[in-house]
Amino acid sequence: MTRRLAALVALTSVLAACGGTVEQTAPGPRAPAAQLLASPIGAPKPYERPGGVGAADGRSYYALEAGQLLRVSTLTGKVTRTYPVRGEWRLTGVSATGHWVALQRSATHILVVDTRRGKVAHELQLAGRFRVETISTAGDFLFLQQDFPDGSYAVRGYDLAAGQMLPGSLGTKGEVLQMQGLASQVVASPDGRWLLTLYVNTQTNTAFVHALNLIERIALCINMPPCTKCDRRTLRRWALALAPDGRTLFAANPALGNVATVYLPTTQVIAQSRFRPSQGGATQAQLSEDGSRLVFTNGRTTWSFDPSSNLTDRVDAGDA
Repeated sequence: MTRRLAALVALTSVLAACGGTVEQTAPGPRAPAAQLLASPIGAPKPYERPGGVGAADGRSYYALEAGQLLRVSTLTGKVTRTYPVRGEWRLTGVSATGHWVALQRSATHILVVDTRRGKVAHELQLAGRFRVETISTAGDFLFLQQDFPDGSYAVRGYDLAAGQMLPGSLGTKGEVLQMQGLASQVVASPDGRWLLTLYVNTQTNTAFVHALNLIERIALCINMPPCTKCDRRTLRRWALALAPDGRTLFAANPALGNVATVYLPTTQVIAQSRFRPSQGGATQAQLSEDGSRLVFTNGRTTWSFDPSSNLTDRVDAGDA
């Protein structure tokens, strides 16, 4: 197996440029791959329900069932509270701590529910096609995706305290910047700073991570390593996993034979781990609780990535 550490890859950001250096820390003990393979990678958690959304801090999970909004404890799997919901709604966003939930229906009618008080805190109706991405931890700001007829989208912000939409896209000076892409996988940092969505640009056949900084209210695009003559199917094989500290993002793509490491404070791909490419199905990834081991699979083959050495190994049955 070929192993090598690629040179640092410079990031071209769509909306802003960032700089900085990577903090170096001494590697700690590494979690064995077998520890992560004890349960199927990507298997649903016992508390998960169809259409449900979990809070980024991992403490609560919400779902709509039989005219009720359910709050489920991720520790016990039990329903800890219910909220009556009248009408046909879908659950679209949950704040990082789970204190705020967004419900939405056609014509962009949005409800923001305060789960601590058990009542609707805000109700608004927007002209155009919008989707709630998430809600600020304070419950005073909505992060929205505005969809356009040509398939492009813009990242917008709605100030709930002031009751108004901010002009232009987030991170721009009043200009609505339209971007192109099909959304795939979403991960969020437990501290409520990042909401990260994998996209494939259908016009240029490139993959990127739509990085939404919820604290500074800035939208960025982090390009995945370039790939010539890649089709959309291959580009959609990237899978994301976020380190426990919320500062490092790992992206694995077996079809390309690559694991990219992204340092979020600088929004840069700082390293790549190459291995022999292998075709298969959709990629699923699982990171150890301490962030010392990433295991991912394409449904046919399983690999183990060690961030401390930047090496990727194929996991055989005997290794598990």
